[in-house]
Amino acid sequence: MPTKEEHIAKAEGNAAFALSLSLEDQTRIDWALIAFFYAALHYVEAYLSTIGQHLRNHQARDNAVGRDSNLRKVFHEYEDLKYYGYNARYEACGFKPADVTEAAAAHFEAIKALIKPLL
Repeated sequence: MPTKEEHIAKAEGNAAFALSLSLEDQTRIDWALIAFFYAALHYVEAYLSTIGQHLRNHQARDNAVGRDSNLRKVFHEYEDLKYYGYNARYEACGFKPADVTEAAAAHFEAIKALIKPLL
């Protein structure tokens, strides 16, 4: 199982990747959205590792985010990022740069801001 530190490193790497993309075409927009979702997922996993949980599937993780008294505060942000990530991977939604720069980035920062002090 990855350690808390490994999850944090993965989260920060994914966020840096998302921010490095120029958003000049649909593929880059989609990958930025996907990367922000996985960055958030790894912050959630880092937190869960501190309470002895290691969840290996989305359904269990979603349930934990909805149940845990700390994570529940960012449940909607996490779900929105999951929506973006899923639809960027499997659908042709035509997301825009603002979906990355205004919505996804803000959701990720809210999740990070909540979780970092808990680690």
